[in-house]
Amino acid sequence: MKTYFMIWAWGVALVQAALAGEAGTAGVEQRMQSFTIMLNGSVSDVTPLFGPVREAEWAPDWSPRFIHPVQGVQREGVVFTTSPGDGRDRLWMLTTYDVRNGRVEYVVVTPAFTANEIKIRVIPDREQHCKATITYRRSALTPEGNEEVAKLEAHWAEEQRIHWETAINEALAKGGIHD
Repeated sequence: MKTYFMIWAWGVALVQAALAGEAGTAGVEQRMQSFTIMLNGSVSDVTPLFGPVREAEWAPDWSPRFIHPVQGVQREGVVFTTSPGDGRDRLWMLTTYDVRNGRVEYVVVTPAFTANEIKIRVIPDREQHCKATITYRRSALTPEGNEEVAKLEAHWAEEQRIHWETAINEALAKGGIHD
């Protein structure tokens, strides 16, 4: 299913670019950036906090609108949208959700702008502690998306690392862990 969605998402983005007169988008960019956070919980406690429902426990502005299923769950194949405030809705699909092995992956498309892959790997560090590596791959679909792609650099990653690590550890300290 993951492969089909990725093909579909890329196909939709390319059709939109062609319809917008951007076919043959010479000069579009792609970047990848990762950061690692240290967390005060086990892999099984932490991994669900990266799912589309539980992320709200540490990211108060997170408010996905679920498309399939409409009630919103944490499992592979969930489709939802977000509106982060920049006027560009994003379409998300949770392509991997494996709590036992600490793996969460998304494909995110901002139509006629960017296509993104987010991979999260959570591994044990010591008893009741783990570390999570978050990797973003961002691709511009049109020249206008290049500015968003350019934001994926070391300074951005460090800001994200500090924010995510602090917010998730605060949520863990409050005892918000549940199934």
